[in-house]
Amino acid sequence: MTLTAQRRQGKRFFSLTDTEMISSIDGKYNEQVKCYFRRLFPYRTHSVLRDGTRKPLPVDIGILYPTVEEPFYLIHTIGMSGAPMQYPGSAEFDAKKSSYGELYMMLPGNWPFSACNDVVDGDDPAAWPLHLLMELGRFPHVHKLWLSYGFVLPNTEFCEPFAPDTALSGLIIVQFDGELGEMKLADGTMLQLFMPILLYKEELDLYNTLGPDELIERILDSCDGSFLVDVKRTNIGLLQRE
Repeated sequence: MTLTAQRRQGKRFFSLTDTEMISSIDGKYNEQVKCYFRRLFPYRTHSVLRDGTRKPLPVDIGILYPTVEEPFYLIHTIGMSGAPMQYPGSAEFDAKKSSYGELYMMLPGNWPFSACNDVVDGDDPAAWPLHLLMELGRFPHVHKLWLSYGFVLPNTEFCEPFAPDTALSGLIIVQFDGELGEMKLADGTMLQLFMPILLYKEELDLYNTLGPDELIERILDSCDGSFLVDVKRTNIGLLQRE
């Protein structure tokens, strides 16, 4: 099933604004990306939330619904790889190999979607993680930069919370080894897969002191190693002050 996301009311995540369309968008990888995640997480109901903004390139969101065996949602971008990210610096860098990327996140199975006919509605206030992922997929193309492990990003310069029911207000990018870290496309291109871990402002402030590895390890230790989004999880930055 396919739904279309309308523009979110009020401020957009990461202070994004519309920019000109990228002239060389190629959606040839979209179907491969959808099939890849459906193969990794099989036997799930699935739907796609279409991008209603579509600038500078369309980034849709694939939604894989919870199962009894795996009671969590898997959401992922479709279209971030419509254009390569721009790598700063070295002309020797193999852009074909690693400059394409997509994102994914995991939400607990009891995430408070007010689903209609068991399908997530993009206009549901609880669907903010889908819009967050959509905007994050556009971010490197809007700002002509590169996402990689350890990249941190506040939600606006004032680190505003992502939603009214949480103080989470930033993120750090992680990348795993194996099938959840990259996928090989039919033409030989390696597509990088990234997962954002949502952060509190105080954790963002700790980044320069702890570095990405220690910060991520402490966060995971506090939630028993779970990568599911928890809007009320322990704030490691506040523990550091005690």
